[in-house]
Amino acid sequence: MATCQLNLGLLDEADATIDRARETFGRSEQADLVKASIAIQRDDHRGALEALERVREKLPDEVPLQLMLAQSYLALRRFAEAEAAAGRVLAADPHHAQAFLVRARVQLRSGRAAEAADLALEAIGLQYGNPLGHFLLGAALLALGRLEEAEPPLRNCLALAPEFLQARRLLGRVLRRLGRPQDAVVEEALSFETARELRERQARHQAECRAAAAARAESRAVEDRDRQAEADRRAAAIAAIEPLDVVVVSGLPRSGTSLMMQLLRAGGIDLLTDGQRVADEDNLEGYFEWEAVKQLPKNPRLIEQAAGKAVKVVSAMLPSLPPPHRYTVIYMVRPVEEVVDSQWAMLGRRGQSPRSEKRHLAEVQAHHSRQIRRALAASDRVKLLEASYPELVADPGSVIASLAALLPGRFTPSAAVAEVVKPALYRQRSRQPETG
Repeated sequence: MATCQLNLGLLDEADATIDRARETFGRSEQADLVKASIAIQRDDHRGALEALERVREKLPDEVPLQLMLAQSYLALRRFAEAEAAAGRVLAADPHHAQAFLVRARVQLRSGRAAEAADLALEAIGLQYGNPLGHFLLGAALLALGRLEEAEPPLRNCLALAPEFLQARRLLGRVLRRLGRPQDAVVEEALSFETARELRERQARHQAECRAAAAARAESRAVEDRDRQAEADRRAAAIAAIEPLDVVVVSGLPRSGTSLMMQLLRAGGIDLLTDGQRVADEDNLEGYFEWEAVKQLPKNPRLIEQAAGKAVKVVSAMLPSLPPPHRYTVIYMVRPVEEVVDSQWAMLGRRGQSPRSEKRHLAEVQAHHSRQIRRALAASDRVKLLEASYPELVADPGSVIASLAALLPGRFTPSAAVAEVVKPALYRQRSRQPETG
């Protein structure tokens, strides 16, 4: 969104958007690049360099970074650094037209017009439609005294960008020196008229931006009032709800949640299931799921149907568990390598292909699992037990004892409970230590 706003020239809006993104997701190199782009468009090149230096520490070879560094160095007349940054862009991409333009401007400002002309020609050959290349070529040829050769690239520039005032003024100067004062007067008059139109357009644009900003501010104020009213309504509704106790079984998919549901049932805990997902080759003993739980984000009061029972809630849905209820959460932990292997085996049996590379998927799921468990441990509405699936299969007695301690008077350990565990169904095993 910030990039779209930036491309539309909505600099204040882009700045606010990227600041909100930073508050939500933390500072990132991409956010710093957007901030630098905003600063460059505001001609705040010192501010741009501050953001770019932070990015350079982590992404020193990034082409957009080097290009923006070159542009800011050039604006600050740090020509040697601008030349070096443009050179790094061309080392990575020898056909980068913008880098040739930066080098042409450096050469022109350094008084090396012949080199500037050659570089501008390179840029035009790579990107004919960029008016800046034609302008720099015309300026370089004028500096070399090649007046008749300077006129065509300046006219090309104006054909591409009629409002390029510097090009029109430079063309007027060329025409006067060529002894064509009448043509020069025409260009100067067009330059004056264009400048006036640009000023009027800018004034209108600024007025429109102020009006739009005022409208957005009013809209945000109304939205804030509506959100506050909704929050007050929800708080009142929550306050009127009698807190209930719910047992939740959760974990990553394929981490042993179905086995835990079987243990709880064998120990005397009622389960909330609907039987829609029947046993198959991947779960020979069944899934023990309640399909309606997927609607929790839209209808959190559904969880009240699980009062006094145990219900399986996939880990991604846990943040949707509503207050003021109290939750006893049994979170199944299994090495993520085994989890992913099991997920891939399930997909293979269904004739489906994974949508992600295995290592990446394992990293993402491990990160998600750690975050969820930290949040559960920190909640004053949650009593958490992390149960290791490999340990449950290897030594059911210790996990069963933990369940009895977690659910005193409700869960009854017995030989029948232990018999639920069938080691032969533990089919995806890793030799690595548990890291979930």
